[in-house]
Amino acid sequence: MFAIAALSALAATAMAGGGGIGAGGGGGTTTGTDEDHLFPVPAKHTYGDGYGAGRGHEGQDIFARCGKPLIAARAGKIKYRGYDGGAGNYVVINGKGTPRDYMYAHLRRRAPVRVGERIAIGDRIGKVGQSGNASGCHLHFELWRGDWNGRPDVTRKLKKWDKYS
Repeated sequence: MFAIAALSALAATAMAGGGGIGAGGGGGTTTGTDEDHLFPVPAKHTYGDGYGAGRGHEGQDIFARCGKPLIAARAGKIKYRGYDGGAGNYVVINGKGTPRDYMYAHLRRRAPVRVGERIAIGDRIGKVGQSGNASGCHLHFELWRGDWNGRPDVTRKLKKWDKYS
């Protein structure tokens, strides 16, 4: 979804930080299993475009009403936070105990977390929005293994987390 160069530049800017939710201390387990995750939209939702979607879409869209809370699917550390013309307001969490990063895009406003901040599973990281190049209020969610490498199993994993969250 993003150009690597654009996110690299934004990552440097994101290091400036700003505002925090004071979540502190990590939390959750470190086994990295699917059972150690929560569904990131704890509100009534529907699924939209998934990985691929004919335009290089590297995540899963989850539609919900604007302003509904978004939570951390996994404990970890904030890796990036910023704004991109395509992704809008976004945040990336380096998943504690996993080789994955978790990317949340189109947030309503800038995420209330700081780069380097540790967060616990279930901590509020923003609200569903329509920022950037978005049609309708939704979360665009990606799983990365390393920077900017979307994983095609994102929809399957989200639906699994959705069943038991």
